[in-house]
Order: sequence, then structure tokens, then C-alpha cells
Amino acid sequence: MNVKKVLIFLFCILVFISVFLNPVYSELSQNEYFIISYDKSDEKIAQDILQKFSKTVPEINREVGFYDIPVIQLVLTHSKKEFDEYITKGKLPENSIAMAIPALSKIILQNPKILPPHTEFYKVLTHEYLHILLHSIAPKVYLPLWFEEGFVQYYAKEWNINREVQFVTDALKGNVLDLQSYSYHYPEVKKKVDIFYLQSYYTFRYLLKHFDKQKYYQFFDHIQSGQNFETSFTRAFGISVQAFLEAAKKSISSHSVLAILYSGFGLFWIIIPILLLVAYLRKRRYARKLEEKWEEDNSGQDAIDDG
Repeated sequence: MNVKKVLIFLFCILVFISVFLNPVYSELSQNEYFIISYDKSDEKIAQDILQKFSKTVPEINREVGFYDIPVIQLVLTHSKKEFDEYITKGKLPENSIAMAIPALSKIILQNPKILPPHTEFYKVLTHEYLHILLHSIAPKVYLPLWFEEGFVQYYAKEWNINREVQFVTDALKGNVLDLQSYSYHYPEVKKKVDIFYLQSYYTFRYLLKHFDKQKYYQFFDHIQSGQNFETSFTRAFGISVQAFLEAAKKSISSHSVLAILYSGFGLFWIIIPILLLVAYLRKRRYARKLEEKWEEDNSGQDAIDDG
């Protein structure tokens, strides 16, 4: 029985190594930031990814802060089937186009050649890169999911008007989560997952707005030295994680009201000039018609006088 268990264990290890550590590719390229492995037929795509994203990385690192980030391995899968094998083992959503494995400093990529034309490939790649960057800063500290996802979305610049509208709509409907409940696992319901991501972003942005950058960097110094998240947070920001999350949650309502007022007044100032212009044009049209009528009346009167 023990021998059977050992054999099963060894088999699992071999499968893990073959899938996650040493994918079979014929080519490798690298620079100071990445090593990319790929099928030989995808050489041009791989070189484009390496070149384009390597220009983005220094900007990201500069904005986050300068830390000792390892060289990251990018694995460019050749086909959808090949990528799906990683997705299955990583238990990712079916619409994922990339998967980060922070413990291995590795990102598995779906091939851009099989993606829809308007896919934001490099934004997704930036998102996955930031997961690895964050874990490289604090490799020994467990970070709550709300903090990690907020951090990643913020620095990947994923917020846009559509997400703002959805966030405000959810808040007005009362769809606000207790993020502390999702520190270790994502919501099971898809709708709540979407709310979780939006609220995580807002909460991280709220953190940056309410504390100066010095405290923020102090916090990272604490977690980089191995102190747990809660202790590091309280020491740096002078408030407990729970109290901060409650304050951020309360601010969502005021943010939503202000967003509605702002958009309302914005629309008001757009509509008013249009209405004034329409009124002016109508007035001009009426005056022109009145002048024409007067001219017709005068012409008729002149004809009578001449007769």
C-alpha cells in the first residue's frame, strides 16, 4: 500500500514538472526582464511580445517602486488546446488569456494569433506581471485577495468609464461586499466576483488617496521584511485593517452620490447650451417667417394701391 502511494506521489510530481516547470518548446529568447519560450513557428510573435512588453516594464517598476524583481519566464502556448491544459490545472475561468504562477515567476500566455482582434493582450499581461511583482516584494507574507487584486488593477490602469458606471450602479443597488470575508477566497457567484474586483480596486485607490506615499512605502518595507499583513498595515497607517475596510465601505455611498451629481451637472452643462442654441434658431426662424409674412402683406397692399 505504501509503495503504491509513493508511486502515485512520484507520478504526480512528474506531471507537475512536465506541465509547469519544463514545457517542451524548441526556442528560447531572453533580455534583462524576461525569458520567453515558444514554438519555433511563433518566433515573430514571441519576439514582438518580448520587445513591446520590455518597454512597458520599466514604467511599471518606476511607478510601483524599485524592488529586486526576478527574471520572469513567459510561456507562449502554440494553440488553444495547449493553453486550456494549463487553465484546467490552474482552475482559471474559461475566458482567461493568461495565467501567472508567482511561486515560479512564470506567466503562461495564450497565443495572440488566436485571440479576437480587440483583445487587450498587453493589459492582461501587465495584470499578470503585477501579480508576480507583488509576490516578489513579499514572498513570505500572505496578502489578502482584496489588496492584491486592488493593487494589480490600479497599476495595470484597468479602470474606465464603463467600470465606474457599473461600480456606482452596484453601490446604488446596495451590492457592496464585506471584503474582509473574501481575504482568502473569491466569491462563488460570478456577479459577486465582478463586484469584488470593482470594490477591491476602489478600496486600494481609497488607501492611496487617504495616506501619503511615505506611509505606503513604509508598509511595503514591513511586509518585505516578513511581517504579516495586519501588523504591517497597522504600523504603517495607524489603523487596523478592519477599521480601514469599514471606512472604505462607507465612502462608497458618498462616492456614488457624488458621481451621480457630477455626471448630472456635467450633462446639465452640455444640454443647456444645446437648448439655448435650439431656442435661438427657432427664434431666428420665427423672425424670418414673420419678415416674409410682412413682405407678402406689403406686396399685396402695394398691388391694391397701384390698382
